[in-house]
Amino acid sequence: MRLLSAAIGAVAIAPPGILITALWRTHRCARRAVSRAPAPAQTAVVFGTQALADRPGGVLRARLDHAIGIYRRGGVHRIAVAGGVPAFREGPSGGHDEVAVGLRYAAEHGVPVAHLIAVRPGQNTREQVASTKQLIWGEGLGPIVAVSSGYHMLRIADEAQRQGFGVQLSSPSARVDTVTWRNYAAHLLLDTVAVLWYRLPTGVTRRIDTSAGSFRHMVLLALRGDVSWRLAWRSLRRSHWISAEPLR
Repeated sequence: MRLLSAAIGAVAIAPPGILITALWRTHRCARRAVSRAPAPAQTAVVFGTQALADRPGGVLRARLDHAIGIYRRGGVHRIAVAGGVPAFREGPSGGHDEVAVGLRYAAEHGVPVAHLIAVRPGQNTREQVASTKQLIWGEGLGPIVAVSSGYHMLRIADEAQRQGFGVQLSSPSARVDTVTWRNYAAHLLLDTVAVLWYRLPTGVTRRIDTSAGSFRHMVLLALRGDVSWRLAWRSLRRSHWISAEPLR
């Protein structure tokens, strides 16, 4: 626990120059992922986010539509969906399987089931990248185009590089969750901190749950001025978002 506290403190008091540089890299990577069309590849991997009971949430739908567009243009031969089941289970928007919902949506929009792949486990970005390496890269289904929101791209690229493989980056131009500058700044800041956090030893970072519905996402809701953070907080108080054991 002492090591964990020290690690949290190190991220919190990161020298301004490091944080500013990391913010710029995250922003630049986001812009490039939107503006540059990916080269032809075998598989588009959609990184999951909020899924509703009967359909993908707006952000996940934008990512899926983007991947489906690449597929229809012949840019990839198959679509994979990586994700998990959020810990936040209250209300109609909580606790739904991102992978199952995403695959069903892609199939309903004309992608043959034979060209769809489930990538699990994937409770956080690091786990999604690891599963992508095993189930896509390791099976010879690369090159890979990673599809996610722009602010998320640097973390995906850095983590893939750490795990020994490369991905192209492609983001939808639709700004579903970053319509206002406040929303974009909140996402940019949180993901930049996550980029720095992932650079710490995995023995430290695995002790804090950063999956969907975790404390990090509650902070994001608060920064965006979304009052649903209170509901998330009540849910988290009944769970143990800090664990003494490494996350699976």
